[in-house]
Amino acid sequence: IVIQAVEKAQLSTAIMALNQIAKRAWGVVAKQYQAAVVSRLNQYGLKYDDILNEAEPDIKLAIDRLSTEARMHRDRRLKRAMDISFKKKPLPNEVQAVLTPLEPYMYALVEEAKTLRLERELLKGAR
Repeated sequence: IVIQAVEKAQLSTAIMALNQIAKRAWGVVAKQYQAAVVSRLNQYGLKYDDILNEAEPDIKLAIDRLSTEARMHRDRRLKRAMDISFKKKPLPNEVQAVLTPLEPYMYALVEEAKTLRLERELLKGAR
């Protein structure tokens, strides 16, 4: 019985150690992926919120609720990205250096739209 308890304790310690290693490895991979996404967004002058799927109802509602100025900025970024893609020439490095692609401008509106949709589904049932 004592040996089984010791083996369980060792197994538990080993599992915890593996869990910590996996968390660190996942963190490294996540940072590398985030850096790659930022690099690609910067090449086109986009923000992460610009590439959200507009076909999703929550995203569409959030876009509709954007202020006129925010919508204008978004439209200009998307047009510039299409132009850059067509010309196959990324933004100059000086411009890319000042961009903040992970700065959210639509997150609160998307969360509000999700909350409203879920609330409606609870009250009326799914449509």
